[in-house]
Amino acid sequence: MSTFSLDLTGNAEKLRVSATDVAAHDACGRHLAVKIRPEVSSNVWRRSFGSEKTFILGQVAELVRDAHTSDEANDPAQLMGWLRDRLEGRKMHRLLRPYAMAAVPHILEAHWDIEDEIGPLKLIRSDPSIGQPPRVLWAWAPLYSTEDGIREIRRYRLGSAHDEPDDKDLLWAQTAAQIAAKYAGPTEATRVRVVEIGAGDGSISVVFDGTPAQAELAYAERAKGIAGELGNLDDVKPGFECSSCKVAGACEGLVPVPGMLGQPETGYASRSLAPSDLDRYRQCPAQWLLASDLHLPRGTEYTGAQSRGLLVHQWLEAAHQRATGCRDADLPTPGGDIGLAAQLMSAEEYAVAYPFLRHHVSACPLAADSVEVVEVETSMFGFDASADVIAVTKPDLIYRIGDRLVVREFKTSGSLPSGGANQTYGQTHQVPFLISMLSAGVTETYAAAEATVEVEVLTPEAGEVYAWDLETPGLVAEARTDLALAVAGWHVDSTWETKTGDHCEWCPVRQWCPDGEVFQQTGSIAEVAGPVFDPTDDPPPPY
Repeated sequence: MSTFSLDLTGNAEKLRVSATDVAAHDACGRHLAVKIRPEVSSNVWRRSFGSEKTFILGQVAELVRDAHTSDEANDPAQLMGWLRDRLEGRKMHRLLRPYAMAAVPHILEAHWDIEDEIGPLKLIRSDPSIGQPPRVLWAWAPLYSTEDGIREIRRYRLGSAHDEPDDKDLLWAQTAAQIAAKYAGPTEATRVRVVEIGAGDGSISVVFDGTPAQAELAYAERAKGIAGELGNLDDVKPGFECSSCKVAGACEGLVPVPGMLGQPETGYASRSLAPSDLDRYRQCPAQWLLASDLHLPRGTEYTGAQSRGLLVHQWLEAAHQRATGCRDADLPTPGGDIGLAAQLMSAEEYAVAYPFLRHHVSACPLAADSVEVVEVETSMFGFDASADVIAVTKPDLIYRIGDRLVVREFKTSGSLPSGGANQTYGQTHQVPFLISMLSAGVTETYAAAEATVEVEVLTPEAGEVYAWDLETPGLVAEARTDLALAVAGWHVDSTWETKTGDHCEWCPVRQWCPDGEVFQQTGSIAEVAGPVFDPTDDPPPPY
């Protein structure tokens, strides 16, 4: 393994490869290469961890394991009482308890249904591994066995089991099946099953079911080769993994953005932050934890306005990928041929997006001869060392005009903001976030000397582009001050208190909120005039 110029230390020969690592083989190679080396770390930077245990599936798995040895927990009539007692004795954050109260029974009920099919199962190992140091293959998964050798290894999902496994699911299953087949258990394996269980709803999906020989053959076809190469990877690909990577703060794949977030000291933990996190946190800290950090299953579907925003964004992304200006000919009148949209949406969906999209054509920046497309829907990653936070955002469009870099966001709304640019600036944290990020070093990374942030608002009746040039006197200082104030509470919060209000009516994780009953008891909530870009207008961006 290369040292990556990260001042790595520790035993690089010891490898511990998980089924999850194999499934994620196309992620950042550097992240995987250091992740599978448990004794390797960087002398340049070390991750800090918060005091609260918020790995919810880990805690659920522990409770399920405890339930297997309890007569009370294995009696459906007594299970909920047993679980409440167990939770009282655990140091589990109160925001996690409603999900645990649902997830543990779901998994146990699925377990009982499976036993009805294949016979009584005994847990023989929580995190099984095969091989000997320096190279071990393992899975974060419980491994069960019947007396006659049927082995079942399970993958828990936060929400539902995947009915149709994708490539990553199959790689995980192939690796897990090999581990289940080869693990030195009390009885020899006669049959191997890889099963997914949805902790959110108790759903079950059998991903693999075959003999040990078939498991070994499936593993050898592809997963084995991937597992053997993970330790040799050295490609840098910033992405979702950065937030958990143990060398992120020392990696040149993250653009240095010193002081961007305005926090003079490190906060609760090393982690990542996007503008949508701040929007959600401002609404309700508990909602941020449950939805943005823990990614618990969402109990509400997109509203019509949110679906409309997604359709508009899909069309704009596809159109701008062509690196040419949008034209009226690209947007035929609904009712016949729908042109570019045919590969993206149905005719009915196109009819919903069309009134908004037609107002974009005259404002499309790519129509000018001097414009160069830089990125379309591509994430930007920076690292603010003083705050120990990875800043990440995913602009809709980045283009260049000479030495000026322009970042444009698109929003759909029922009407244009009466307060114009000032109101648009204040509705979400996206604009001050981008201004601060560009001014802290990202502009230079794109080899530009000047920068502008734009927001194009599209309505059924009109469209408008609001712009902020970073050279405007006082703008950067104002944006950094506003962003610092928005980040300050999130940066050190370790309790994530609930903030009930009108937003509880559409909160996507209300079913997991311990204070959801407070909202229910208030009766109907009077409709109030919300901001132009409230969360029912557009879904928060992924970054």
